Amino acid sequence: MDDIANYRVTIVESNIHELNLKSGSYGSVSSELRRRGFEILFESRTNVLSPFQSELFKKMVARAPKAIAPLLDPIILAFAIHDASDLSGLDYVWLDLEGDEDIASSAWVRRENQEEVIAIAFRLLERNLEKYILDAYDRRTRDDLVSVWEAQLNINGCPVCGMNSLKREPLQLGQKRLRGWVCTNCGHRVMVQTDVLDYLVSKD
Repeated sequence: MDDIANYRVTIVESNIHELNLKSGSYGSVSSELRRRGFEILFESRTNVLSPFQSELFKKMVARAPKAIAPLLDPIILAFAIHDASDLSGLDYVWLDLEGDEDIASSAWVRRENQEEVIAIAFRLLERNLEKYILDAYDRRTRDDLVSVWEAQLNINGCPVCGMNSLKREPLQLGQKRLRGWVCTNCGHRVMVQTDVLDYLVSKD
């Protein structure tokens, strides 16, 4: 978390009405949350993930249902964990962060409740992956990915590990061929999200 400790906390969401967290740096708010018994469940940002964030993401994907694991990315997963935290009825704190022309988010849950929140997140993704893709990627972003693919370009910089090691590699799921790139360093896939949406619709 060190590299975003100075990010500014812009929004605090929680089901604990008496929390009264003071706005300030992410580092100071995190220290207060730890003092109150919370631990980070997931942390993400729009720029390349930090090593800590990358490790959290990889652990989540490794536990995800096999049918959806190749289709997940940090933004999609963050949206699902946000909803799962809220729907669980368990104590949680969600932070929106800004800094260095970057936007980030962080979910905090007590250790004994984290498994239940993760299970809810995966159920939401299994049932509503299309919704979370639409939440995470607007029409322009999805169209841009199609344009990059059709121009036969590689994307520079893996969003998970930061290495310039993405190569074009479609993903075959049943009869569907989904366009995308795979990182030869960490294995993360960047998908053309319109293809994923078409695939999900074809399964209905």
